[in-house]
Amino acid sequence: MAGLTAAPKVMPGLPYAKGLQEAAGAGFLLYCSIAAVLLSLKFWYAIRNSGGRS
Repeated sequence: MAGLTAAPKVMPGLPYAKGLQEAAGAGFLLYCSIAAVLLSLKFWYAIRNSGGRS
């Protein structure tokens, strides 16, 4: 069991994979925040213009 816990520290490319994972997480949060802003703007315009048409 001790060998299994020490193995991930020696694997080549692990820092690169961690960097990719952090970048993917940041990109996902950015995507979600932009989607939330666009949806809230869409609802705001829909509520604002709902009484104008008949």
